[in-house]
Amino acid sequence: MNDKVRTLAEAKDGDWLIVTGTSDNDVKWQALRFGIGEGSLIQVQKNIPKGPVIISKKHVEIAIGRELAKSVTVDPAQPPRAKQKSDG
Repeated sequence: MNDKVRTLAEAKDGDWLIVTGTSDNDVKWQALRFGIGEGSLIQVQKNIPKGPVIISKKHVEIAIGRELAKSVTVDPAQPPRAKQKSDG
C-alpha cells in the first residue's frame, strides 16, 4: 500500500483507505450523498487515469469523479478482518 496517499485521486488500485475529510462543505455534502463521510472505510477498485476512481464500500461499487476525488482526503487503512463463526 502507498503510505503517502493524501487524496482519493492519488490512491492506487486495491488500496484500503479511511476518509479523513473534504476540502469544503459542498464537497462534504456531495460525498455524503454517496455514503462517504469522515471515518468511512473504502477500497479502491480501479483508479482510471484522467477518469473516475471506482471504490467499494460494503460491497457496493461507486464511481467518484476525478474532481471530487481530488477533494477527498484519505489515510491508509487495514482491510477489515473476516468475521469468524463462533463454536457456541
